[in-house]
Amino acid sequence: MHTRMVSSKSSNCIESEQKSECASFWLLFYGKGRTFSEKLRLNMGKTKEEGKTMKHCKGILAGLSLVMAMPTMAYGAAAQPAKVSLEINGTDQTLQSVCNIEGNTYFQLRELASLMAEEMPFYVGWDASTQTILLEKGKAYTGSVPKINQTTQEAVETQTPVLLSGESKTFHTYRIEGYTYFKLRDLADALGFSVAWDDAANKISVTTADVSGQTPIAPEVYQDMLGHGMDVDWSKTNQGREYYTEKTAADFAAAGVDHVRIRIADDITPELLESLDKQVEDCLEYGIIPIIAYQADDFKNDPSDKNMKKAVKWWKEMAEHFEDTSYLLSFDLLIEATDELNKDSERLNDYFGEAVTEIRKTNPERILMISPRLRSDAAYLHELEIPEDHNGYLMAEWHFYAAGPSKTNEKKLWTTGTAEEKQLIQDKIQLALQWQAETGIPVWVGAWMPGDYNDGDNYSIAEQCVFAAYMTESLDEADIPFAVNSDTKFYDREEQMWNEEMLPLRTPLFG
Repeated sequence: MHTRMVSSKSSNCIESEQKSECASFWLLFYGKGRTFSEKLRLNMGKTKEEGKTMKHCKGILAGLSLVMAMPTMAYGAAAQPAKVSLEINGTDQTLQSVCNIEGNTYFQLRELASLMAEEMPFYVGWDASTQTILLEKGKAYTGSVPKINQTTQEAVETQTPVLLSGESKTFHTYRIEGYTYFKLRDLADALGFSVAWDDAANKISVTTADVSGQTPIAPEVYQDMLGHGMDVDWSKTNQGREYYTEKTAADFAAAGVDHVRIRIADDITPELLESLDKQVEDCLEYGIIPIIAYQADDFKNDPSDKNMKKAVKWWKEMAEHFEDTSYLLSFDLLIEATDELNKDSERLNDYFGEAVTEIRKTNPERILMISPRLRSDAAYLHELEIPEDHNGYLMAEWHFYAAGPSKTNEKKLWTTGTAEEKQLIQDKIQLALQWQAETGIPVWVGAWMPGDYNDGDNYSIAEQCVFAAYMTESLDEADIPFAVNSDTKFYDREEQMWNEEMLPLRTPLFG
């Protein structure tokens, strides 16, 4: 599974010409962040007219850090020696300097630049006149790699300027005895490599291969890419299909939505496929990951052989239709096991097994998602049987307060955010993380709602914001991506614009 990591860089301020390039860089991975769509849009543009296509998805690094001396200080934290291993494109590398600050692991930039000199060269320099770290992609770093004293030291908060491929930025950092550690999300955009964390092996894997969707995407990488998304009914209802336009995707991308879970309830028809093709195409064009999710109501109401075959056939046809589509598109095999199916985990597993086998005939390496019963409750993840034909490209989806929290229901209680109420959330997250660690299958939250739709004593926008902020922070800390339920709560499909009154709630969700 992924553990929250942050990245940082360090550079020492040394006057000699030989040591002018003394930026030390520490890589600290943290959270999923909401970076995929932002990165993709930087490369693709925001309109089709710009004529850019999706070729590069700039890294899924949650963060990186730079190093340099800076004066502004806030408070200190202990920087302790850490032992992690690094793998670049499948080759193990030897790290000289690595430390841990408040549970996060940091690596030197210059060391990383040296190790990646052949795989993905980038230059690290230092402008003494402006006290700025210089980064330039495409030019190999050949300088020395300073070693940090591997004893516990104080890390102090500070600020540092960086010239990243000619663009000036200032980053929140840590300083350790002349070395400053940055969160360099923008470096990932500039360099374009992906990072995955193997908790069991205590190993970081760097991949410089293209993750644009033209080649199969590892589930761990895909998990990082998902970020913060939204459930949408663009193809679930006639109204949804009627009001959907390209502007919808453009608006979602501009709002910071990284992925959409496109829910579908109907049988496959030429009209449905025509509409769905447009939605998927627009999502990919605007840097949004599309996920097709199937309602399968007949099967859930009556899990007979006849209805299960019908649901599997639905996926057979859908998989054949999208066989040649970008690997950024994934399939969510069932939207919440409810009704009669909810009582029969064995039947649910049979369905997943047959559906996966059928889909793999045409899509052997596309990401597929399975989910537990009781409306995708994480408590039932352990009942899932891993389909034999999953071929390694498998994730598990679970839901959390998909219909919103409650002021009275003890199982999903939320009033003011008491310690007990927060613990209910943390307990569910830990269940998912434990299952992920045991199975090696990445998880994500396919639906949760900041408020509810109940009549009467509902949550105010301000109350929903408090809940949304805590949920977002908690899931980000656990490195679990999520989709918010749903688009009709936030977006006026008929008017083709965001509901202004919901803007305060969108902010903690999508920034």
